[in-house]
Amino acid sequence: MKTKKLPVNDELNGTHYSTVKNIWYCICNTARIRFSILVWCMLLIAVNVTLPVLTTYLPKVVLDRISYGNSLRDLVIVVLAFTGGIALLTCASRFLTQYIRFRRFAALDVYVGDHVQKGMTTDYRNQENAVFRKLQSDSMYACNGPRSPLLIIYSTLPELLTGILGLSVYWGILSQLHILVVIFLVGSASAGYFLNRRIVQWMEKQNGERVSYKQRMEYISGNAGELRSAKDIRLYHMAKWFSDIYNENMAGLAGWYQRLTRKLFGNAVYGGGVSLIRETAVYLYLIVLIWRGQITVADFVLYVGVVTGFSAWMDCIFARLSELNQWNQKVNYYRSYLEYPDTYRREGGRPLPADGLPKEIELKNVSYKYEGAETDTLHNLSLKIAPGEHLAVVGLNGAGKTTLVKLICGLTDPTGGQVLYDGVDIREYNRPEYYRLVSAVFQQYSILPASIGEIVAEAVPEKLDPAKVEQCLKTAGLWDKVQQLPQGVNSQVGREIFDDGIELSGGETQKLLLARALYKSAPLLVLDEPTAALDPIAESEMYQNYSRFSGGKTALFISHRLASTSFCDRVILIDNGAICEAGTHESLLALKGKYCELFDIQAKYYREKARNEEAAE
Repeated sequence: MKTKKLPVNDELNGTHYSTVKNIWYCICNTARIRFSILVWCMLLIAVNVTLPVLTTYLPKVVLDRISYGNSLRDLVIVVLAFTGGIALLTCASRFLTQYIRFRRFAALDVYVGDHVQKGMTTDYRNQENAVFRKLQSDSMYACNGPRSPLLIIYSTLPELLTGILGLSVYWGILSQLHILVVIFLVGSASAGYFLNRRIVQWMEKQNGERVSYKQRMEYISGNAGELRSAKDIRLYHMAKWFSDIYNENMAGLAGWYQRLTRKLFGNAVYGGGVSLIRETAVYLYLIVLIWRGQITVADFVLYVGVVTGFSAWMDCIFARLSELNQWNQKVNYYRSYLEYPDTYRREGGRPLPADGLPKEIELKNVSYKYEGAETDTLHNLSLKIAPGEHLAVVGLNGAGKTTLVKLICGLTDPTGGQVLYDGVDIREYNRPEYYRLVSAVFQQYSILPASIGEIVAEAVPEKLDPAKVEQCLKTAGLWDKVQQLPQGVNSQVGREIFDDGIELSGGETQKLLLARALYKSAPLLVLDEPTAALDPIAESEMYQNYSRFSGGKTALFISHRLASTSFCDRVILIDNGAICEAGTHESLLALKGKYCELFDIQAKYYREKARNEEAAE
């Protein structure tokens, strides 16, 4: 796992919206979510423009009053008026800044909610797409936490607009002095901006290398402390290997930041030199003017403050523009993720059969090729599953069994051919409605940390049916276990979240998943090797239970163990993406074909294993 520089894949950069379009996108979202934030931002801009103008004019007003011989009373009144206004505006600026910082989280909650909703509802096949997964990861960073790039808009944009308005005011003041002074100041500040822009472009170009180092380090950091990795790390002495890989990538990341630091240092030296020349030239020019009597001492003080402020406004504007350029790419990730195309039908479509009974499922000349694969996983496969039939799908690992299941469940669409339900291509149904027809238990299952009742019903306590939950747990054979728990069906599952959470064994978890599938009571039950971690006898018993509880439903039992599903009405053997044999368990054994050959190999293995265990005892 050696480190190397990775090229930036332009395909992963998402849709390229302009900075202006992304700013408008965030403004429109803010207006939709909480319009008052925009009002407070505009008020903050007005305050932050007025405050430095008052601060700059105060010395001139004081010197003018002294020069013209105004009374002490007048001088005190003017000073109090200015300082009082400055103090009031300073308090207002601090208050508005903190208030906006607090209120902006309302917008962040909506952004995060939209991100989560996209992940849960997007076409399943998008989740298998590398580009989509990369956008999903990058866009989550863009909308997550107090340093979210999407929140920067509420600080960077007001600061940019403040700088533009403040610069306009100071431009008007300096133009009275000489327009060339303004041009000189703008030109010197612009040079620094374009140098900063080159650094930003370098960072964007080299970002792939930085991300690759961080991804490896985060992967190692995450797995090094996880319980599922702890045994392997200790038994296989992986600690030093992990440490070496981590240190190697950390060194690569440090090298990347060293190159960035050198560029930033060179930029700082250049910027400091330009600032020195700029300030010196303007000061000398003002000294000449006051020497000639063209301006007063009060004017000199004012112009010195305005020149300093003008440069500060310019630096602020260019710094905020640089931030927005970097910010723009992250918002592009977020928008590209939300706008990633979904093709499954979600509105309208053919109505599903209203009786809730299982219907015929047919695959007509179905082929499927995964993105980037050279060959089809399934090729020209045709299959009919009768209503209420219990079908076993068997085959070696990689034969295409899970792909077949995903096609029947509507999780993905074939690249060739059709999948029909009740004679209708499932692409014509409303896809979320079609999912209601399927109860599935997968090898890689998902159980939320919640109460047993909530897991079975997949609903909050207020919306579940306690009697139905109890009946499903009894049918699944888990009710006796649940009754022994202090809180019964209200017992929380998962010690990672709940201090009093319970942990279920593998067999108990399978029963819980069965109860969940029974509670849904869909006409199609799919079991995709959920018991692969169990021994053959336990798996066979579990499948027998599933078969007994799925009477009147169409059931698909997927396994690479041929003997486990012998109870089914029909067995199909998939090999190299096609159905090579089909029939009952007994007829396939009598055929003496590939099914029989694989069955004998597996049976021989388990017989030898049993004899060895008996001999060892």
